[in-house]
Amino acid sequence: MADGSNSASSVKANAPPQARSQFKLLGIGVGCLLVVVPLSMVVKSEVFFLMLLCAAAAIFIFTTFRTLWLLMQSSMFHGNVPALTWAGIVVSGFIGALLSLITFSELVRGRQLRRFGKVLLPRVGDDEAWSTIDLSPSVDANLRTQLAAQWRENGRSEHASVAAFARLQLDLMALGAPPELLRSASQDALDEIRHAELCFSLARALDGQDLGPQAFPEASNARGKSGPRKLALVQLAVDSLVEGALLEGFSARLIAQLVPVCLDEATRALLRELAADEGRHSKHGWDVVEWCLEQGGESVASALRGALEGLPKSVTTTLPLAARGGSWEQFGIGGQAREDEAYAETRAHVVSRLEALLGASRRAA
Repeated sequence: MADGSNSASSVKANAPPQARSQFKLLGIGVGCLLVVVPLSMVVKSEVFFLMLLCAAAAIFIFTTFRTLWLLMQSSMFHGNVPALTWAGIVVSGFIGALLSLITFSELVRGRQLRRFGKVLLPRVGDDEAWSTIDLSPSVDANLRTQLAAQWRENGRSEHASVAAFARLQLDLMALGAPPELLRSASQDALDEIRHAELCFSLARALDGQDLGPQAFPEASNARGKSGPRKLALVQLAVDSLVEGALLEGFSARLIAQLVPVCLDEATRALLRELAADEGRHSKHGWDVVEWCLEQGGESVASALRGALEGLPKSVTTTLPLAARGGSWEQFGIGGQAREDEAYAETRAHVVSRLEALLGASRRAA
């Protein structure tokens, strides 16, 4: 690879006027992708989202290759940096931005399985195996049914995260990751099993229903990282930044903020356990990011810079209307304002830490 100080942004900044005009063509393709995400949030149709994504991707691919072809013929490649190296840096940056944008087409805290950005969750049905932990929450009778439904929704997310961490283990093994990363991913999956049991058990304690996650065939169909090793490292780095460092960190911060305001002792103990585990999962996400950066060099660095550009400054809540004002925080369910605050703080931390990490990597190159 080229000098580690180069990046997708510096390529554009240092390009001659002819090359800079060619980047405008690439901007058209990126703009199409930027339109897809907010539209998919408004129209909750997977078919419609796939149609939009395919159309935007086609335009993006065309403009990307057209731009690279023009750049390879321009004078910006007459220096010491090989054309394919510049091309790889540029493409990696936009891949990072695209992966980040797709992740946020539907927000669920923590690491999840996704298909074209859509979060995959198990169905819930009769099953007492996931609700055997003895909990005794003290909650008003008129709120028990609503709170139970939300804790089961949390349980679905935690259950799906087990598969997400199993997928992470396979990706790490395929890329030759060291044992400490595999060990962390394995422990994180076990944590998520425990989290799912806690959530479904709390729901059962609230409304008395023995319900749990059903068969989840989507877990076996979830695709791992594909393509050449460097491309797989780029995908894994961006996934671990967004879903590990950011979304697991967001979850940990939000839950930790709920502990002191939660009035129910049983729920408060559950929140403490969840917050500690999610914080550790976020740390493990950073460990994977650093390893990918060490292995993939400037391609991974450029993708991570692109991913930062794709991180939204705010997110759309998925909370039920009754919870958004914050009245359920005393029972362990955060309101919209607290969600917004926790996300903004976590995002700022991720941006600051990643910029420092990339700076250190550039200086060491």
